[in-house]
Amino acid sequence: MLVKDIMTRDVVTIYPDATLKEVGVILKEKRISGIPVVDKDGKIVGIITLTDMLKILSQIYKWREIEKKAPELKLSECFEKEKLEAKVRNIMTKNVFTLEEDRTLEDIMRLMFDRSIHTIPVTKDGSLVGIIGKRDLVYACF
Repeated sequence: MLVKDIMTRDVVTIYPDATLKEVGVILKEKRISGIPVVDKDGKIVGIITLTDMLKILSQIYKWREIEKKAPELKLSECFEKEKLEAKVRNIMTKNVFTLEEDRTLEDIMRLMFDRSIHTIPVTKDGSLVGIIGKRDLVYACF
């Protein structure tokens, strides 16, 4: 089985200057776990995933816990403001692993399992043509 046989072809993308709120809305509405980040020419410049979003929430949680001991610091307020104003470019993963559409199921598994990656953009001649997520892999194997 090839990547092109199981990939999702209708890829949702986002620009680097989009807000994290926009990312959150897309992830929720589309029920996806990651979004390729593209430049104005449609070239992949990064990827933003649920894991990236959870890192921000983890930081806010930690600062809230510290703030319980020292409320005058108002640290969580600062992080909440930063969360609202942060751009995709600030937290996206810039070194994106991709697969060409003619690669095999084994190639998908190798990349996902060896690198702990759950969302992989699929390319053809360097252009984005699809995306493979952990759900796609499970559905293809079972």
